[in-house]
Amino acid sequence: MNTLLQDIRYAGRRLRRTPGFTTIAVLTLALGIGANTAIFTVINAVLLKPLPFDDPGKLVLLSERILPQFPILSVSYLNYKDWREQSKSFRGVSAVQNLQMTLTGQGDPERLPAQRANANLFDVLGVKAVKGRTFLAQEDAPGAAGVALISYSLWQRRFGGHEDILGEAITLDNKPFVVVGVLPARLQVLQQSPDVMVPLEPWAKTLPDDRSWHPGILPIARLKPGVSLEQARAEMETIAKRLEKQYPEYDTNTGANVNSMQDQMVQNVRPALLMILGAVGFVLLIACTNVANLLLARATARQREIAVRTAIGASRWRVIRMVLTESLLLSVGGAVLGLILAWNAVPALLHLGGTSLPTFGVVHIDSQVLAFTTLLAVVAGLLFGLAPAMHMAGLDLRSALNQNDRGAVGVGVLRARGVLVVSEVALAMLLLVGAGLLIRSFDRLSRVTPGFSVDHILIADMPVSPGGHPKAAERMEYFDRVLERAATLPGVRSAGAATFLPVSGTGAVIHFNIQGRPPKSPHEYTMASYRAVTPAYLATMGIPLIKGRLINDSDRENAPAVVVINQTMAKTYFPKESPLGQHLQLGTEPDKTMPQMEIVGVVGDVKQSLASEAPTEMYVPFRQADAVLPVFNMSLVLRTAGEPRSLAASLTGAVHGIDANQPLVNIRTMEENVATSVAQPRFRTVLLAILAGLALLIAAVGIYGVMSFAVSQRTREIGTRIALGSSPAQVFRLVIGDGLRLTAIGVVIGLIAGAAFARYLSTLLFQVGAVDPLVVLAVTVLLVGVALIACYIPARRATRVDPTVALRYE
Repeated sequence: MNTLLQDIRYAGRRLRRTPGFTTIAVLTLALGIGANTAIFTVINAVLLKPLPFDDPGKLVLLSERILPQFPILSVSYLNYKDWREQSKSFRGVSAVQNLQMTLTGQGDPERLPAQRANANLFDVLGVKAVKGRTFLAQEDAPGAAGVALISYSLWQRRFGGHEDILGEAITLDNKPFVVVGVLPARLQVLQQSPDVMVPLEPWAKTLPDDRSWHPGILPIARLKPGVSLEQARAEMETIAKRLEKQYPEYDTNTGANVNSMQDQMVQNVRPALLMILGAVGFVLLIACTNVANLLLARATARQREIAVRTAIGASRWRVIRMVLTESLLLSVGGAVLGLILAWNAVPALLHLGGTSLPTFGVVHIDSQVLAFTTLLAVVAGLLFGLAPAMHMAGLDLRSALNQNDRGAVGVGVLRARGVLVVSEVALAMLLLVGAGLLIRSFDRLSRVTPGFSVDHILIADMPVSPGGHPKAAERMEYFDRVLERAATLPGVRSAGAATFLPVSGTGAVIHFNIQGRPPKSPHEYTMASYRAVTPAYLATMGIPLIKGRLINDSDRENAPAVVVINQTMAKTYFPKESPLGQHLQLGTEPDKTMPQMEIVGVVGDVKQSLASEAPTEMYVPFRQADAVLPVFNMSLVLRTAGEPRSLAASLTGAVHGIDANQPLVNIRTMEENVATSVAQPRFRTVLLAILAGLALLIAAVGIYGVMSFAVSQRTREIGTRIALGSSPAQVFRLVIGDGLRLTAIGVVIGLIAGAAFARYLSTLLFQVGAVDPLVVLAVTVLLVGVALIACYIPARRATRVDPTVALRYE
């Protein structure tokens, strides 16, 4: 122990005597360790940390498998009921449905994230109320009186945390609900942090008796002890086949998915996060390589000291331990500074990730992250300290003690440092190729034309509570008044509204049939995206008319039913004939109670996701749509003459002037809306670009260090060349050539490794191949250019060597 303390004190003194070297080494390591710590903090919270429920490994999500109609988590309510009653693999099966509810009566109206849930959900999850209780079984039944659970944050924020909240009545969507409990702080259920939860069954009684109806029910189940995921899947498939025989008109080819709740929640973001973790690991490896280069240069200057220590009795192990102790001290310093950097970087990462990062609690540096950073520091210290330690332990005493015989040692060290630089360049090249592909992919994604005019548009969601305007005529009149008031605001050119906006991650997909073409079997059901819109919506959005006409003011309740379809729908269902004059009817089969809608126009395609093709889509006049599907939620669209954001306050005032209890939610520009839709590709692109830039910078420092060291070691050779007549230009080219040779080897190796990395990235790319010549050329030129800059100063210094001084010195 005393010997170890001596080594630590000695290493500390040596590092203090060389502040320049110590600062560069610690900063380099801090960048690598800090980046790894920050990324691991996010990955730990998103991928590794178990869900904050009792025994989360037993929680599973259930959904129907009927691609491509429903590619997201979904199940019909009637199928869910049968699953719940017939399955034996689960200790409990429950369900939630995400929605928004308007709270009024306690200050300004507020639109709250909410969920409907079965009473047994809290038993399935293992969650208890922190105040009061959760739902009783009789409260989750058709016709039961309204009760509600509120979140801890809402209790504190809106109700001041007062103790008599239990039993108090609150107004949600113009209906009274009695508060029976307060939920735990930061509770998340399926990535939703509800401020309000209400029972599901009283609402479910209003659903149509139709197994094709998917109202957003999300079933959650808990496996029984001893039941595996595979056994549950086998049982659910059996139940699905049984239901298919029992209800062939609805459940043909409808299977059942059973997936781990944790895996399901992170499946979309896992590939990107693992890619970033690998990239940040390469950055640390480059940093370690760079510090190893610095230590090798330092070892050359200390070889006589080590030789003397060895000559007077120091063992090889003692020499190795002394050098590794110094390396570990540097690594500890880098880890401490890296933790500070990570502490400040994590909030920036979360902000950059936005809604694309599913987090299940507070993301912070905890004991697991500290353990990871400590392990990282130890491994890094050993990694970059091993090469100089082995070099010092293997010194030839006779050569080392002879001060004039340094050439052979210098050649060996140069060769080792050259190998390290090649490794740095190769790793930097790999990251640059990956970053280049993602940047090119994101650039192409950003250039996708969404099918409408994005600029100078202000949008806002306007959910109308069923209790506030229960009659269709009242709602239609209300929407008309709001649009009329909004259209007359100063700076507004036109105003419209739709039930769902494009590129928002929301929308309705509905069955329909074409007059004269009834479906022959359930396999031939036709589906399309469905939007109810106001007359001015299509023109306000700038969606072009291809043929026919747009929806106009005459398309009202008592007028003939009409519909406008997009180009994709026209090409898909009317490839050899004009769609104008054809008739559509909503539903899976002809129904005399449903109106036949005449196709009166065809408009351009609108992207619902920039990365996918436009779907088949129909637009129905909102005054005619309410008779079939009641319209309660509309999104306002205002085309403005100036900056859209400047009209936000005026729009809010106009809406509240008509109804003081009507909330206006998520006011934003259309440009912001489109930017949000590409948050995940932007997150991974920006991160990998930053890491690649960091790797390039560290590699450039490494090249500069090696070339500077090479020039100092070859002072006698360079002096001799100049004395024999070599010009400064020839010496300059000699040094530059050595640097470029190392760079070229690293570039070739990096391109080979980059090809494999690009294949891994292929699933994350948009309209870019895994091998893109433009990216390869660009990053090669960039890396070679940086290498030239790094070699320039050592090469200039070599041209100024005085041969007389150099030869006398040697």
